[in-house]
Amino acid sequence: MRRLSLRLKLTLLAAAGLLALVLAQAAVLRVTLSTLVQGHVVEGLEHDLDTLYARLLESERPPAEFGAALGLVYSAPLSGHYFRIQGPGGVVRSRSLWDEDLKTPDVPVGHRRITRAPGPLDQRLVVLSRGYRIDGDRVTLSVAEEVGPLADAVARWQGRFLWATLVAVALVLGLQLWVIRRSLRPLDAAVAACRRLETGEARPVDDRGPREIAPVLQAVNRLVRHHGLRLNRSRRALGNVSHALKTPLAVLGQLADDLDAGGDSATARALRTQVSAMTGTVEREMRRARLAGKDHPGAGFQVRGELRSLAEVLERIHGGGVTLDLEAPDGVLPLDGEDMLELFGNLLDNAWRWAASRVRVRLWVSPRHTLEGIIEDDGPGLPAERRARLGQTGAVLDEGGGHGLGLGIVQDIVDQYRGDIRYHGSVDLGGLRVEFTLPLPGYGEDP
Repeated sequence: MRRLSLRLKLTLLAAAGLLALVLAQAAVLRVTLSTLVQGHVVEGLEHDLDTLYARLLESERPPAEFGAALGLVYSAPLSGHYFRIQGPGGVVRSRSLWDEDLKTPDVPVGHRRITRAPGPLDQRLVVLSRGYRIDGDRVTLSVAEEVGPLADAVARWQGRFLWATLVAVALVLGLQLWVIRRSLRPLDAAVAACRRLETGEARPVDDRGPREIAPVLQAVNRLVRHHGLRLNRSRRALGNVSHALKTPLAVLGQLADDLDAGGDSATARALRTQVSAMTGTVEREMRRARLAGKDHPGAGFQVRGELRSLAEVLERIHGGGVTLDLEAPDGVLPLDGEDMLELFGNLLDNAWRWAASRVRVRLWVSPRHTLEGIIEDDGPGLPAERRARLGQTGAVLDEGGGHGLGLGIVQDIVDQYRGDIRYHGSVDLGGLRVEFTLPLPGYGEDP
């Protein structure tokens, strides 16, 4: 399951927060504008209602004729301004209602009520009703005004405001994403440094960054320095030990000769056997040091060039007579150069020692971003039961010497890179066929 990136999480959280804020703002704005519109309309209706009540008290004319006193809008048919008087004598409506009636509530004396009701032609009305007592009778006066056009205008303004707000939110999110990318860019450099570390290239990163990220960058730099120092120290110690053992082994060989000269041939023979085994191990380590080269950068593996150099070294070690048939990609692969020289050095050394005249190497990068290869020789090969033991510590190719450390080291390197190696019989050449796969760290991927 693919995990969400930190950038996407922060952006989604910000988007959710801003959208919630916009929705809350839209709801508050809707209620506020509706209240303001209704308050403005009710304020005018209060004036008309007071005028209607005063005319009703002062005039002896029929109430239906009060429309002219309130304004022409109460006389013009379906004008959107209406009044209604409900008393003991029945209901009196303004001329503007024409043949329509207005639904109004029954309000107690001294109280008022604001309602919304449909009017003629489906007009949206705000109705203000108030209860009065006139000449001992209870009368309800109601005035109404259409608010549909005003409400529509407010709705259009609110829609435009909402769209403008959404555009502003999109711009803010884009700016935030840019800021997040810029702030987290040092982490990309840290990831790249760790990937280079996998290939053996110990290069520190710039530890200047946000206060929350700077400790991570400093920790990566400490790891890079520690890894480089430890790797160099271990490889130098290996070479030093190999050199240091040569003199004691020579002394033991001389001691075996002295024992043989003194008549203790059995002890001398046993001592020479052990000295020969230790000398073979030391020679193998010295050969690995020569194959790896001196002060190799370790930053990437130049496949074709390095393998050609290995072939030249092996020809000097084992003598001529073996031809290398090489097919390999050009360029530098993101693999530790020292590790690869050790791996190919041991595999080619074994192939060279047993080949009659030919060693074939085929390497390629698969679509799965792995280095895959086949190394074959035209030597005598090995039976299947002995091939199954190759790569194990102590397994040997020949009965005459060697402790199988070379292929054991090869197996360790392959395991370190989480790769795979298999040993078969070569169908074409007749000798041993080695097939291996090594994942390429970060090869073909975005940082």
